[in-house]
Amino acid sequence: MSETDPYTFLSKMIAKDEALSRKSQKRPHQPLVVTVSRDYGAGGDIIASKLAEELGVPLYDRQILELAASKAGVDPARFSEMDDLRASSVSNFISSLLTGSGGNLETYRRSLFESVMELSQKDCVLLGRGAHLILSGKRTFRVRVVGSRMICAKRIAQEFGLSLDLAERKVYEINNKRHKSIENLFKDSYEHCSLNYAKNFDLTINTDRITAENSVPIVLLAIRQAGFDLKQAKSQS
Repeated sequence: MSETDPYTFLSKMIAKDEALSRKSQKRPHQPLVVTVSRDYGAGGDIIASKLAEELGVPLYDRQILELAASKAGVDPARFSEMDDLRASSVSNFISSLLTGSGGNLETYRRSLFESVMELSQKDCVLLGRGAHLILSGKRTFRVRVVGSRMICAKRIAQEFGLSLDLAERKVYEINNKRHKSIENLFKDSYEHCSLNYAKNFDLTINTDRITAENSVPIVLLAIRQAGFDLKQAKSQS
């Protein structure tokens, strides 16, 4: 049995939608927004970058934080520092930045909501920052990229030249921080905000056996099968 390149297969499927795409251009364009949430070391950054490239749309990662900082009236460099802190320190750190202006965790949360909503007005890929929750009521495709701790640790060890024990500890700590940050930020607004809550995502991919690069065609196909017009997204870029 001959193997078919996944991108060729996907291109042929998209080509069948040309007539539908021409008709849809007569209607107002609905933004194609994809959110990517990922475990550390699972390759979600790679998937998000390649998705944006294939779709011909911008990728927003740290830019989300910078926009939120601007809206909150905080120097983006200081806001970036806050974003990397342990979740338990987030509220106190923001309060110290905004002393005298009544700022607290709610200031960060509100500016983050506003930033994600603003960016989602146009085609884009949003990486992290709880965008999958903020946009849960909008027409959005939400991807979760996961991997076992040991497999992810091996990748991190190889990438950064770390011992496996240190890499495994790093994977655990960063994932734990991300989980706690999401819960701290969104537990007041969403009943189920855990990153482990599968219903918050449209597609979850385990990259233990499927590489990040080979996962991209799967995600693209799933986006198309969910009813999003990939051709229209490219035509708008």
